[in-house]
Amino acid sequence: MMAGGKRQALWAEIKRGLLIGGAVGVLGGLFFMDMRRGLALGLIGGFFAVLTRRTIDRRRGE
Repeated sequence: MMAGGKRQALWAEIKRGLLIGGAVGVLGGLFFMDMRRGLALGLIGGFFAVLTRRTIDRRRGE
């Protein structure tokens, strides 16, 4: 099980990833595609970016 500090750090990273991904998705929705589609794809991309970053950091031992 995760300790309290690690759990809070995980949620902070997920929130940041979702906010950044959602913002990029909305910008894509303004210029290239439907707004809802851009937001959804941005949120999904932000979530997976966080997971990828955590996996890379864990493999490096950071």
